[in-house]
Amino acid sequence: MALTPNTDITGSLPHAATAPAAPTGDKLPATIGGPTLRAAALSGDGAASYEVGMRFAEGHGVPANNAEAALWFERAAKQGLVPAQFRLGGLYEKGLGVKKNLVTARDLYLAAANKGNGKAMHNLAVLYAEGIDGSPDYTNAAHWFREAADRGITDSQYNLGILYARGIGAAQNFAESYKWFALAANQGDEDAGKKRDEVAAKLDPQSLTAARLAVQTWKAAPQPDEAINVKTPAGGWDVAQANMVKPKPRPVTAAKAN
Repeated sequence: MALTPNTDITGSLPHAATAPAAPTGDKLPATIGGPTLRAAALSGDGAASYEVGMRFAEGHGVPANNAEAALWFERAAKQGLVPAQFRLGGLYEKGLGVKKNLVTARDLYLAAANKGNGKAMHNLAVLYAEGIDGSPDYTNAAHWFREAADRGITDSQYNLGILYARGIGAAQNFAESYKWFALAANQGDEDAGKKRDEVAAKLDPQSLTAARLAVQTWKAAPQPDEAINVKTPAGGWDVAQANMVKPKPRPVTAAKAN
């Protein structure tokens, strides 16, 4: 069943856009960070590569450059760093710094989602709902919206409420629809609050009471730390550089008298 153009499904979680620029390859400007970060990244350290990618993506110390960010995210993603897989997937989805490729974006999101990254689950679901090859796959969309919703991603909770209300990708279930709209509303989504009240009118008193109890007792599934964070030196890369032990100066010896 196809969704109508005003489906209400919300899109992928945003990634900041920057003007295109040519990547610098295996050289890093000194302004991006100290020698510790640059040396670690150029030697292939995954965490350092991710940090460099983030600095290029956000314009931290250097002009924002998505092409360069993609290069460094790819190096980190190949080492299995989940946040790098998620970030690189976003660049391929939007065509920022790389040629747009929804299949590559899907594969990267899927890798990150399988390791527990909730935002990757949401963006993967959106790709399926919009149709990677032009044909929406609402069954897979509903599955990944549910996985992301279980981990507290508000947009996925809202979207799952839409799918349950309309019976798209899953059997129509107003109690489940109410639950997910209510949970999204509890996180500040005003549209979800309106949808929750609309669905409540479709439930009998007993079902509504049960649905409200399900909302009250719901707890988000945890996301593994490695799925959402990248380990950095204590205090961060810049602090690590500042705290490096400096070599002691050679002692000055007095000149011998003749």
